[in-house]
Amino acid sequence: MNYSTLTRRFSHPGIWGNEKATQSTVHSANLHQQLWVTLSTMRKRDDQWVTVIGKAPKTLIAQLIAAGIRPDQIRRVNTSDQTTALWATEQALLINNSQLVIAWLKPCEGRERQRLQLAAKASQALSFIFDSSEKQNAVH
Repeated sequence: MNYSTLTRRFSHPGIWGNEKATQSTVHSANLHQQLWVTLSTMRKRDDQWVTVIGKAPKTLIAQLIAAGIRPDQIRRVNTSDQTTALWATEQALLINNSQLVIAWLKPCEGRERQRLQLAAKASQALSFIFDSSEKQNAVH
């Protein structure tokens, strides 16, 4: 074996070559998968909303309709800032008129995270909170 072959570094195509897949992107991918499993298995209720808060992917509404949610049962809440998005998410959870709450928020820590966890615990709605700072891919 010559010296040039030993000093050349090749990127490994397996697990070790995937350093860019952080825990948050893996967590986000798992959330997307859980969301679609939940949508396919949940009983659709005519008296409750599916609430979408924040900057969701453009294809999400079409995918919700394809999953069997009626368009008139989808409530879309566009927010201008993080504080409003957090408040809207908390209210959607606490009012209990949504069967499912899907929110795209910036990363929140401390008190904000604790308030959302308490609201989710008190709510009867299922909730999925995605990090809007990550690159948004189409949800399949």
